[in-house]
Amino acid sequence: DEVLMRITDAFQTLPNFLLLLLLIAVFGSRIETVVIAIGVVSWPAPARLTRAEFLSLRNREFVEAGRLSGLGDLRLIFGEILPNALPPVIVYASVVMATSILLESALAFLNLSDPNVPSWGNLVGQGRSVLRTEWYVCAVPGLAILLTVLAVSLVGQGLNDALNPRLDEQ
Repeated sequence: DEVLMRITDAFQTLPNFLLLLLLIAVFGSRIETVVIAIGVVSWPAPARLTRAEFLSLRNREFVEAGRLSGLGDLRLIFGEILPNALPPVIVYASVVMATSILLESALAFLNLSDPNVPSWGNLVGQGRSVLRTEWYVCAVPGLAILLTVLAVSLVGQGLNDALNPRLDEQ
C-alpha cells in the first residue's frame, strides 16, 4: 500500500498534459500509444479514490459482521467492500472520460496525435488556416467537443445522484 501510494504521489506531482506530451514524444503518436499514454496520466486519481473508499469501508459494521460470521478476506473484499466502494468510482469515471476527451483533442489540435484517425481536435487544428473567413470549420468540431464533454459530465452527475443517496438527504 505504501509503495503504490508513493508511486501514485509521484505521478500526481507532474502535470498531466506535460507527462502526456513527454510520453507521446518518446513513444510516438500512434492511436494505441495515445490511448495508453492518456491511461497512464489518468490512473492516479481513481486509484486514490478507490483506496480511500476501501479504507473508509473496511471498519464499518457490515464488514465486521461478515468477518465475525466467518467470511474470508477475498469474500469480504469482493462481496462486501467492493460493491459499496464502486458508486463514487463509477461517478469519477465520467470525470476521467471527459478529461480524456479533452486531452486527446488537445493532442490532435497540436498535431501530436495519429493523423490517420479522425478527431475533432484534428478538425479544429486544420481549420486554423481558414479561421478568419470560414470560422464554422473550427466552431462545429469545437462545439461537438464541448457538447460531448458536457454530456459525459451530466451523465456523471446523474449517476452521482442515483448512486449516492446520502446527498439526497441533505
